[in-house]
Amino acid sequence: MSKTKEMVAEPKTDEVSYDICYKSKLLNKVFDTKEALEEAEAKYHAENDAKIKLAEEKKARAKEVEDAYLNLQKVREEAYNKIAEAEKKWIELRDKFSKDYNGYHMTYVNDNGKKTITFGDLFDSFFNW
Repeated sequence: MSKTKEMVAEPKTDEVSYDICYKSKLLNKVFDTKEALEEAEAKYHAENDAKIKLAEEKKARAKEVEDAYLNLQKVREEAYNKIAEAEKKWIELRDKFSKDYNGYHMTYVNDNGKKTITFGDLFDSFFNW
């Protein structure tokens, strides 16, 4: 009888033990618990959503900068056209005045109201000695 008791007390070697693990296809990692897997995937989604939001914000701001530059170009072109139109009118009036009165003189002054020396003034004073 003691032999049978000993046989019963011995552990069986044909028992199979299984370890349960959870694999995330998204992260390609293995986790011990389902909660750890869900937590890691939630963290990944949060980080990914933040990156996507940042990329969309960057794209929107880049579009805003581009639109501002295009507006600048438009305003600049309009200003150049107005300047060209005003200069054309000034030249017409100056030429007509010069033709009617045999010349036109214009004095240039700086911001302080003082007369500036022009290249022609320099030569006029040199040759009038």
